[in-house]
Amino acid sequence: MVRETVEITGEVIQDEAAGVPVRYYHLERNKFDCVQSCQGDLIVICNALADYAGLLSEYLEEEGEHMNACGRIQYELHIRRCLKIEKLISEQIGYDREAAIEKCRKKNHRKEEDVGEDAVVLAARRKQNTSARKTAQEQTDKKN
Repeated sequence: MVRETVEITGEVIQDEAAGVPVRYYHLERNKFDCVQSCQGDLIVICNALADYAGLLSEYLEEEGEHMNACGRIQYELHIRRCLKIEKLISEQIGYDREAAIEKCRKKNHRKEEDVGEDAVVLAARRKQNTSARKTAQEQTDKKN
């Protein structure tokens, strides 16, 4: 696992150095332009867009009744736009946010199970060590 993490980190550093061109149309310059990025950055952008859309949706649900129609429509447009951009980038780079979240949940679930198992093992060792010390102390007391 550690080796894989180091390898992935190395690949990310190489990707960041090489950069992936992201081409867009610059409205002020009236021409196409390009920025350099990497797949990891695009994944972060996808996750940020999805999270932001989720936050906007929650806010709209909680505060929407206190907003005027224009405010609600603006939030709805932002939500749709964020999700559209997130979907577009995700599809192009082959990123599946839901699969990544599920994988993370499974990994965290295993860690939680391991922690419980480790705690039981540590408790058993502590009890065994305590018993061994008591036995040694009793033998010492009998000799004296």
